[in-house]
Amino acid sequence: MAAACGGELRNGSPTQDVLRVITDSREVRAGDLFVPLKGERFDGHDFLTRVAAKPGVMALVARSRLPEIPRELSVVVVDDPRRAYGELAGFYRREFGLPMVCVGGSNGKTTTKELIASTVESTWPILKSEASFNNDVGVPATLLRLESRHCAAVLEAGTNHPGELAPLVRLIGPSIGVITSIGREHLEFFGDLKGVLQEEGWLAELLPPAEQGGVLVLDGSSPWAGELAGRSRARVVRAGFGPLNDWTAGIRALDWSGTTFSVRSPRSEWDGEYTIILPGRHSVPNALYALAVACELGVEPTAARDGLAAFQPAPRRLNVQAAGGVHILDDTYNANADSVLAALQTLSDLPCAGRRVAVLGDMAELGPHAETAHAEVGKAAARFGFEAVFTVGRYSAITAGAAGQGLASAFADVEAATATVLEELRAGDTLLVKASRSSGLEKLVDILLEQLDVRMDPQFSDAL
Repeated sequence: MAAACGGELRNGSPTQDVLRVITDSREVRAGDLFVPLKGERFDGHDFLTRVAAKPGVMALVARSRLPEIPRELSVVVVDDPRRAYGELAGFYRREFGLPMVCVGGSNGKTTTKELIASTVESTWPILKSEASFNNDVGVPATLLRLESRHCAAVLEAGTNHPGELAPLVRLIGPSIGVITSIGREHLEFFGDLKGVLQEEGWLAELLPPAEQGGVLVLDGSSPWAGELAGRSRARVVRAGFGPLNDWTAGIRALDWSGTTFSVRSPRSEWDGEYTIILPGRHSVPNALYALAVACELGVEPTAARDGLAAFQPAPRRLNVQAAGGVHILDDTYNANADSVLAALQTLSDLPCAGRRVAVLGDMAELGPHAETAHAEVGKAAARFGFEAVFTVGRYSAITAGAAGQGLASAFADVEAATATVLEELRAGDTLLVKASRSSGLEKLVDILLEQLDVRMDPQFSDAL
């Protein structure tokens, strides 16, 4: 282990077994290797005394903190524990020859990863990223959970600064890559769509060549498909709406129970109707990516269909909730201009007995594009003809102004917006709540779910 991460063994036996690698000092037990990571508000080295009190524990520690290390603690000394953590995970990953699927792209990574896992795990035991473990801490944490029983792994790789994605892809070593989309993510750091394309394209570029089993799955209808495919040596599989794709879909039904769509594929046994619990046409390409990957991995079509039907979305990602006769679309995990427009389209498409209402919070990390993007989504909300729009946060006045007076109301904080929205909603309404995590709009959703049933007539609690 020391050799794998360029470290030096101190105070420990070279034959000591390590059963688990962990970064939370509160969960350390005998047989663990503790990696003290440094964050904005903490440094794991500050908890080494607690770790040293437990028997049979080792730690991967920074050389600069060596004078502070308890003498009784077995340690591997490295220059940078965070980097060494990744190197150790990469060394461990290379001991496994199983198929690796890496999901990248601007929007829908976690949902697509979960859809792929649902289509595959009924056939084989697989490893998948927990939640959105997609950075230089989350990816190593996932890889270090690999076991000999796993027949495949599905990981996501994220980025918000140039140069972050390629090391993650190299660490994962995928044979199959999925690029969900190229959109206006983290423009504060990427500058523009070309910057996003350059960064996300590393997944295409680093896949193995076709003759070694490399497969790139992407939306053939995207204006960026040609450039992404041109950067890859892998065999390209296109999936999405329209004739430019190998896997194509048509919407059959879209309602509160989910989305049913038809599929035409290169293999006729995969053709037919499929259903996912997710509302919204923008979810269908993600499901197609999952079917294409399952096909590449040798999953039977029936098992993949059943897996899609059993899929449950991750929290705060267009989750459908109901209270007091109001349908709530909770999409508060993250947001950029493209994902907000997709969510607004979904609100417009779904059946509604009352009014369609949107609560839109700030979109983070847009840099100089922030005002333009917030104005764009405000105009879109007006164009869709919603009955009310409530905007929250630093850019709330810009979004509300673009939506128009008489339609939109702006609020500086979540608390004020929550009180007004709670008062305004009526049974039969449909509410979309969409924002970046930094806006804190999940608190609005939670309060509405707690109070709407109480405030409204109980007869409407199970309406629609």
